[in-house]
Formats: sequence, structure tokens, C-alpha cells
Amino acid sequence: MSLPARDRLDVWWRTRPLGTTFTVYLVVYLASATALALAGTDIFDTLSSDHNNQIEFEVGNNSLMRRVSVDGGPYIYDVESDQLLPAAELDLPESGPLAVFIATGGSGENSPDGFEDDRADEAVYTLYATTELLREGKIKLYDWGLNYNDWYPQEEILDDTKGISADDLAHYDRVSRERRVQSVELFGRMTGADLEATFGENLVSNTAYYAAPAHPMDMMSWLLALAIGLCPILTYGGLGWLTFRHFYRVHIAEPLASLSGAADRIAGRDLDFSIEAVRGRELRRLSSTLENMRASLLEAQRELWRTAESRRHLNAAFAHDLRTPITVLKGTVEMAQMRLRRGDALDRDSLDALSSQVARLERYADSMGGLTKLEDRPIEREAFAFGDLREELGRHVSGVVAARGSGLAMGMPSAFERDGVPGPSAKIAEGDRPGAPLFLDLALVEEVLDNLLGNACAHASSGVSFDMMLDAGVLTLVVTDDGPGFTPEALKRGCDPFYSENKSAEHFGLGLNVSSILCALHGGQITLANAEAGGARVIATFDVRP
Repeated sequence: MSLPARDRLDVWWRTRPLGTTFTVYLVVYLASATALALAGTDIFDTLSSDHNNQIEFEVGNNSLMRRVSVDGGPYIYDVESDQLLPAAELDLPESGPLAVFIATGGSGENSPDGFEDDRADEAVYTLYATTELLREGKIKLYDWGLNYNDWYPQEEILDDTKGISADDLAHYDRVSRERRVQSVELFGRMTGADLEATFGENLVSNTAYYAAPAHPMDMMSWLLALAIGLCPILTYGGLGWLTFRHFYRVHIAEPLASLSGAADRIAGRDLDFSIEAVRGRELRRLSSTLENMRASLLEAQRELWRTAESRRHLNAAFAHDLRTPITVLKGTVEMAQMRLRRGDALDRDSLDALSSQVARLERYADSMGGLTKLEDRPIEREAFAFGDLREELGRHVSGVVAARGSGLAMGMPSAFERDGVPGPSAKIAEGDRPGAPLFLDLALVEEVLDNLLGNACAHASSGVSFDMMLDAGVLTLVVTDDGPGFTPEALKRGCDPFYSENKSAEHFGLGLNVSSILCALHGGQITLANAEAGGARVIATFDVRP
């Protein structure tokens, strides 16, 4: 199932290298900062221009002083009226930076009714430049430009700011009209129109001026100029700090904090958690490495626990399985001591029984020595004839029941005969050759029998039966008692380690579990059931094929 486009984009973004992510942040930052800096500078520049283009002037008949804007021009100078006249610039066709200036009407004098009202409802006015304002020092006058040739406005006439004073205006205008390109005549020759005849000789000129307020920098002007200068610096600096702080917090600090917390939990041996993938390809690889390390440590910890548990299980099984041969050995020794006290001599059978049990203990100790878990026990098979095996196991069963049965009868009528399973006399199924050898680990089989017989003797009421058969290379041993039988829970969990319905200091609930492990090592299994006539039935199978 594919992810939605938004989720795919999020996954793509979270897995980018930090260099790519930083580049995207940098591009967005530069574009945003540049746009904001230009917009801010433009706003402050407009405010500064509006402020610096205003002067204090008496408006109306009530002598109110207001700040009004000064119309910048262009203006031409009328020498007869000694006035600056508002004018319009008319460029010469196909002649480069050449133009003529034509007065647009009026003398340029300002009166209460002579203002241009841009927004009458807000009483904002535009003031024309006049020679009176120039003499009063409220405005400054500058050359408009254009129509230059080899002559340039005379430097000795201009002041330090390239401005033209009221006293020098007439002289500057006369010299400039004479020395500049005669654009008025050029316009007439090009178009055939006589502008001076049409508008008036003093109302057309090749020289124009522009006006600007002439006042010292006040606090507002300084603040606006400072704002214009600082706007780019503050915009780039402030937005840069916010941008890269966000980049560091989201793409570096948070992933590192997550990985640091995971490392602390690993150091504290708290491994039962998972490390989520973090942002950034580089840090994501680090989180994957930490996750693999955590998983490996957790598996190693669990393996150590399993090894310790197996060792505990092995030790308990070792102690458990020693009880039966020691009990038999103890009973044989007691019988020998009793005969000696009566003055009877020890017979060969008693000595052979003692020797057999001692040899069995030695084999068991050798097989268990060096093991870390029961499943590692080696299987040492030997060849036995079926008859020899039947006699050997018969003697072993009789000895165990005699030692642990406390008067229980051996070889009671078996319920297996009614179920089609061999009775006390062992049987060989059709298809198995009677003389064919059986390959088995006798010590292991005897340990399994010890556990099964020990449980049967502990629960039997009057007797225990033992059955044995061979079918298709599988040796089957059946132990039945006439006790209460298995409970439903015991039938399910009887082979679990340390399970017992009647645990005691001498009974750890390991017999059937150890037996099931040993049978599995020998290619067989343990099956629990209840006999139809009552009592518990345990069936152990072993693979005895070569």
C-alpha cells in the first residue's frame, strides 16, 4: 500500500543528508531575508523621502503652521518676473538626453488657494518652489540636467552642495541657456513648431531646475536614515538566527538527544526497547547502528540467562538423577551390612550389584562432567541383542522397584495387553529380526527408566508394571502404576521443567522433563496417558537403529 504524497514527501525530507537539508534552509533563508530587507528598506526609504521632502509652512488664513511637501519640479526661471515656474519636460525625438522645458501655467506663487490638495480630507498639501522660499532658505535649488555638451554648469556659481542660491539664479540661468545645447531650436527644426511663439519666449527653455527642502536633519530624519541602514543587517541577522536555530534544534539537537537517551538506557542495561530512526541520513545510520548494538546486547543477555537457566536445570537434573542409583546402592550396602552382622558371608550377587551401581555412577559422572546444558550430552551407542537387553533392563527395573517401592509388587497384570500393547514379557513386532542388534546408550535408557519408575513407585498403591517392545527399529518402554493417574493439567504440562503437583524438598518436578530431553537426544519421545483400568502410564521411545 503506497503512502499519500504528503507522507512520501515527509519520509523523503526526513531521510535527506544534513548537507542537503542545510542547503534548502540556506536558500529559503536568503530568499526570505532578501525579500524582507528590500521591502523594509523601500518602506523606510519612502517614509524618509516623504519626511525629508516636507517643510513648515503657514497654511490658510488662520496662520497655522503645517508640514507640507515641496513639489520637486521641473521648474524654469522667468527672468522678467524673477519667479520659478512649474514646467513639463518634452524629450526631443531620437536625440538622446535632449529635451525642452515648457511652463505649465501660473507664476508658481503660493497663496492660500494655490496649493495642490492631494487628499483634502486629510489636509495634505503640495507646495510649489518659489524664489521667495529660496531666499528664505526653506528650499534648495539644483540643476535638473540634460542638454549637456562640452559645457558643464560653472562650478564657481554652485555652492558646496551643488545648489544654486537666489542671488546667483539669474546669472546661472543666463549662462546655462547660452552654453547648453540649444534644444528649443533643434525641436523647431525637427518638427517645424515654434515653441517660443506658441508659449512665450520666457516660458520655454533648455534649462530646468528641481527643488528640495533645505532643513537640517531632525531626530526623525536621523531615525529613518538609521532604519534604512540597519534594516538589511537586522533582517539578515535576525532571520538567520531564527532559521539556523530551528535547523539546529530540529535536525541536530533533537536527534542527538534521542540517541543520547538511548545510549544512556543501554549503559543502564535497559535493553527492552527499540531505537526509532531519527532525522538526517547520517544520524539515521547512527541510530540504526545503535539499534543493532542494542539488539545484539539484548540477545547476548538473553543467551546468558538461558545458559544460566540451563546450568541450573542441569545441576538440578544431575542431583535428581543421582537419587535412584544412590538409593539402590544404599539398599544393597544395608543388605550386605545386615548379613555381615549375622555372620553370613557376602555372596557374589551382592558384590556384583554393588559393583554395577558404582560403575553406573562412574558412567553417569563421566557423561555429565563438563556439560553446560543437558541437550549437549553425547550419545554413546553400544550394540545389544534384544534378549540381553531384556534381561539387563529387567534386573535394573527389579532393583529400582525393590529399593524405592517399599513392598510394591512388580509385574502386576498390565492394562497394555488389553490395549494391544505388550505385557510383562517383552515382544518383537513382525518385521524386526530377533537376532538383529539394537544400538543404544544403555546408561541413558536406564536414567530414563529410573525417573519413570521413581515416579511410578511414588504414586502406586500396590504395584508397578514394566513392558518392553521393539517395532520398526524403535524401542518402546512402558511403565504403569495403579495410583490415581495424571490430572488433565499434568497430562499437558507433566514434561515441563520444575512442574509438579506435589513438590517437596526431594521432588523438584524434573524427572519427566529430564526424561523427555534424554529421549529426544536418542531419537524418541515421552508420552503421558492414563490406563483404562486406572493409574498413570508413561511411554518412552528410543531409536535403536544403527
